[in-house]
Amino acid sequence: MVTHSHQESYSRVKKAVPAILFFFVFALTIDNSFKLISPAMAADLGVSATTISWQATLAGLIIGIGAVVYASLSDTISIRKLLIVGVIFICIGSVLGFVFKASYVMILISRVIQTSGLAAAETLYVIYVMKYLAIKDQKLFLGLSTSSYSLSLVIGSVTGGFISTYLDWTILFLIPLLSLMLLPFFIKYIPKEESKKSSVDFIGLMLIAATATSIMLYMTNFNWIFIVLAIVGFGVFLAYIKRSSNALISISFFQNKRFVNTLGIVAIVYSIQLGYIFMFPFLIQDIYGLELDKVSLLLIPGYIVAVIVGALSGKIGNILSSKMTISIAVVSIAVSLFLPGLFVGNSVFIFAASMILFSGSFALLYAPLLDTCVGSIAKEKKGTAVGFYNLIINVSGSIGMSYTATLMDSLSYRSVLFVLSIFAAVAFLVYWLFVSRLKNEDAEEIR
Repeated sequence: MVTHSHQESYSRVKKAVPAILFFFVFALTIDNSFKLISPAMAADLGVSATTISWQATLAGLIIGIGAVVYASLSDTISIRKLLIVGVIFICIGSVLGFVFKASYVMILISRVIQTSGLAAAETLYVIYVMKYLAIKDQKLFLGLSTSSYSLSLVIGSVTGGFISTYLDWTILFLIPLLSLMLLPFFIKYIPKEESKKSSVDFIGLMLIAATATSIMLYMTNFNWIFIVLAIVGFGVFLAYIKRSSNALISISFFQNKRFVNTLGIVAIVYSIQLGYIFMFPFLIQDIYGLELDKVSLLLIPGYIVAVIVGALSGKIGNILSSKMTISIAVVSIAVSLFLPGLFVGNSVFIFAASMILFSGSFALLYAPLLDTCVGSIAKEKKGTAVGFYNLIINVSGSIGMSYTATLMDSLSYRSVLFVLSIFAAVAFLVYWLFVSRLKNEDAEEIR
């Protein structure tokens, strides 16, 4: 029998969900806004696209690693405390960024601190829902997280575009301070918990960070020493997880061909995603002379389509197989990049249509690609697999912004679009040659 006190306690716990969900949307909105204002930042600070890309690439890397750290810490430290720490990091980074807005180095440092807090939002929202809400309520609130991600893209684009055009991009550093308003809700409604003894695999995370940073540095100046460092870093990472019992992922995952090959596709396509998103405002400004507020409006239809496709992905999955869905999505990504490359300088609405197809394709791709990646993993290991999958998405996105920025400094926009479309074609070939032929019953399963 459910007592009145229990009902009251559950009602209290449930009241915290809207505040955490708002924090989730708010954090992603801020991060997406900073990606859009990159052209304005580069112009004011007098730096190249390659240089300014680091404020976005490092942020993506921190979000990916931070998500794993917060998820691990949530087993030992209360979600309430972690959310408060996240807000504090956001505010410290934001204040530093605004005060030292004339220094690119300080902006870079400020963005890293700020993003260390932003990383708490998405991960802790999902964990809170799964930890405290009844199963009958989980489906609704977890579904809202998917829609909220796409919603944050829309709001972030509009916010960044209009603030940089009509006010000043540095004002964007002050908006995150609004997160302080959420602290009373976190303190009042989120349950207190006693801390437990546990550990986070900081060594494994630092090795991943070092490997990804080495790749990004290579993409910046093509110094082969960084490729050597990346190879060495990844080799040390594999050796470490083979010997460590507390590693964030077991070496057995990398003995699963389907898992590893699919991660290769994930790395390629999600580097393309953020690469094109980063380049889009530069391209529209330079070729068509539009201000960032108009650029943000061109992005909105694509993001709305992504919301709709994401909502319908379950029904689409009942009609099309994962193999067919992935194939259609990756080919559509290649087409959405190649065709506008043929018409650079013609109507700007070609790029609005391109972003519609591009965003819709990624919304279609996520679920079947994730299912393909973790489908051969034993049930008790799927959580780890999903966490590492999302980490790779964030890391590859940062690498994608880095190499796209470098290409922008040396090639025409048309050429960069063609290069990105070729990468998508490579991902399609990798999928058909190394993944699609692996049947579920034949894939190596991690036990």
